[in-house]
Amino acid sequence: MNVPDQSTKMTYEVPRGHAVHRPDNEEQPITFIKAERQGTDYIHHYLIQISPACDQELALVYIDPEELLVDTGTAPTFDLSQGEMRENPAIGDIFQNIHGTYLKVVEDPKSQKMFAFVDITSGEIKRRQERGVRTVYSNWMVT
Repeated sequence: MNVPDQSTKMTYEVPRGHAVHRPDNEEQPITFIKAERQGTDYIHHYLIQISPACDQELALVYIDPEELLVDTGTAPTFDLSQGEMRENPAIGDIFQNIHGTYLKVVEDPKSQKMFAFVDITSGEIKRRQERGVRTVYSNWMVT
């Protein structure tokens, strides 16, 4: 049986797009996707809670590059079986456009940008991805 590596690593060592947990909450772990944004001088690291469902709006949560995380060793798998053909994804929706599949989240409140879009396959944070939306998944789940 192939068991994923459950090792604790510093944030900067965890590849973007991996499912992670915080080591202080392993009895009932909250699963996050680790995301990154390339800044002008360095990489910014973020977590987005994906399981259990978040009680509040999904948002980028900045994380220090040297904070410890439990890396599951794999990207999360999303159940996207119930999509709708519409063009207006809400915060927390996953949607597809010609460039990929993105999770719409709230940007850092101190930023002038309102939304960020996390590529669910790579963990890369992008901006302005709401053009050409084909399918919106409001009821996605992590499997």
